[in-house]
Amino acid sequence: MTSRYSISGFARSLFREYSEAFTAFSRNARLYLLGSFLLGIGANQISLLWNLYLKSIGYSPTIIGQTLSLKALGSAVLALPAAFFVARIDSKRLLPSAAFLVAAAYVAQSLALSVSVVSAAVFMSGAFSTVFQVSTGPFFMRNSGPRERIHLFSLNAALSMGTGLIGSLAGGFLKDGLVSAGVPETWAYRIGLLAGAAFVLAAFIPFAKIDERSAIRDMDTPAAPAGTATEDAKPASADAGAAASPAARVEGAAAGTASAATADRIGPALWVKLILPSFLVGLGAGLTVPYLNLYFKLVFNLGDGAIGAAVAAGQVATFLGMAASPLLARKIGKARSVFVTQGVSIPLILVLAFVGSLPLALAAYLARQVFMNMSTPISDNFALELVPQSRQGLVNAVKMLAWTGSWAISARISGGLIDSRGFAPSFVLTASCYALSTLLFWLFFIRGKPRHATA
Repeated sequence: MTSRYSISGFARSLFREYSEAFTAFSRNARLYLLGSFLLGIGANQISLLWNLYLKSIGYSPTIIGQTLSLKALGSAVLALPAAFFVARIDSKRLLPSAAFLVAAAYVAQSLALSVSVVSAAVFMSGAFSTVFQVSTGPFFMRNSGPRERIHLFSLNAALSMGTGLIGSLAGGFLKDGLVSAGVPETWAYRIGLLAGAAFVLAAFIPFAKIDERSAIRDMDTPAAPAGTATEDAKPASADAGAAASPAARVEGAAAGTASAATADRIGPALWVKLILPSFLVGLGAGLTVPYLNLYFKLVFNLGDGAIGAAVAAGQVATFLGMAASPLLARKIGKARSVFVTQGVSIPLILVLAFVGSLPLALAAYLARQVFMNMSTPISDNFALELVPQSRQGLVNAVKMLAWTGSWAISARISGGLIDSRGFAPSFVLTASCYALSTLLFWLFFIRGKPRHATA
């Protein structure tokens, strides 16, 4: 009884907190969230079906890995140019154009018969999708105030998981339903992929309505200077440092000096601290994440509809975890939140490596989805608060380049490893990469820093 009421109380508190934050979101931020919602449905539907489709037309795990790595390679190649575009092209023109180009690339890769055309389309879908990955953080920093910002980052990340529920269920059951209705399996996959591309194209509409030039927001408090890493929006200046909260001093200290908030340069040490943990997470993720649907299919012989349901359940769990991330960040601070959630996910990956029970594997998969992804919005917000506004787009791009570049390398390698050795070695390597990333994050941002006052 107590547990039921505590859970319902937590849900009411979470809903009330996001309701209050949502009323403070700017019109531009809401339009961006709607566009991201549509993009997420389409991308998750395609993500679920794509390598299953390739498997159905005779691609081996090695070739699938090489194909998947092309998308990450496209993202890596365009990461820095995308930062240039984001800084110089108005969002009203850039974001709708990117949505159209991503949708076109998805259509091409779904219908093409030539391996070279499929590869080129996959590469382009990754390249054009990079625009959204690079632009999101700086866009939110420009179009939000310090009070609602962490909620905006968290809600956007949580929505990406929520759309996974819709996309995964729709993709899996649409394909199975079409096959049951007599549609050849190859065309059932293609129709599901094209439906995903249609959702991506629909994002063109809300993105086209964004107008940052005329956005006038009535903030309750002035926007924090770029680079301010505080929980309560107090400037991280030399004069204000003594008055800042303990959490503000912990996270502000990670930037190196108080003057970093106004500096136009980022020191080499901070670059290493921001980039290396992301590189290692991307390296570990590429080894296993693209193959999780194949893992359930090949190890436990699940059908596509059941795989879609499992992936959708993981997205729901991750949605709830990400939505709760502001509460955790406020409780123990952003840096410690990242450290704790990533650390808890590591043994769960090892369960997937060695367990032979489907219920245990599903439980570990769901819990891993929650904890590993829960840190994402906190980490993104934390990193951008450590750097000046003029460098936020560049930092976002370089972080993404580190993640996708390492992901592309490991995804390409892992296909052959899975082909020859099964899934266990890849899962063990993933856990090792995550463990090293988590350790480095602790050394860079937590060791020797005072605890949050409420921790």
